Amino acid sequence: VMKESIACTNNKLVDKADVIARTVVSQQSFYQSKDCNENHRQLLETMIGAAIWYLPHGKEFWTGGISVEALKKLSETKKISSLTKDHKYPRKVAAAELFKVDWSEIPNPCDEIVNRYQRKYGLFNYVTPTENKRLVKYQKGHVFISPEDSYKQAGVLLLNLSDQQLNSIRKGDLKLTELAITNQINS
Repeated sequence: VMKESIACTNNKLVDKADVIARTVVSQQSFYQSKDCNENHRQLLETMIGAAIWYLPHGKEFWTGGISVEALKKLSETKKISSLTKDHKYPRKVAAAELFKVDWSEIPNPCDEIVNRYQRKYGLFNYVTPTENKRLVKYQKGHVFISPEDSYKQAGVLLLNLSDQQLNSIRKGDLKLTELAITNQINS
């Protein structure tokens, strides 16, 4: 039986997290049973992974990470929409992790999903669409080790920027773009 929390009545993120929590908790015994074959497990992970993907992901979930290529593209286009938000943590990996949680130890599953999403599953870096395609094969459940490993394997070099730096570059600060790239390559 799930305990209600004040937080779980507030907003869209919380409402969706509540449904994800209820679904994972209610399907976990099947997921872990001998009746659940690999196809069943894959589908459950895909469904929960998709639900995670549909959680709100605004700029507050940006890690500050942007690839060198994405930075170059941004300095040309000035449009953040020309970049791809790459979730550091693959959603099917996140879903599989949720099915392994001992929910009997967790007083409020909805809050747990919200916390995991805000701390881990919702975080993203900016990359180019091409880099995003390259990353996918290193982010599959059976090969995924860590976000850092996936980026290294895909040959995606991340820089760290502040919100202010990102905004300056979007407004056309080419010196800052050059400096960010040069400093990263020299460090």
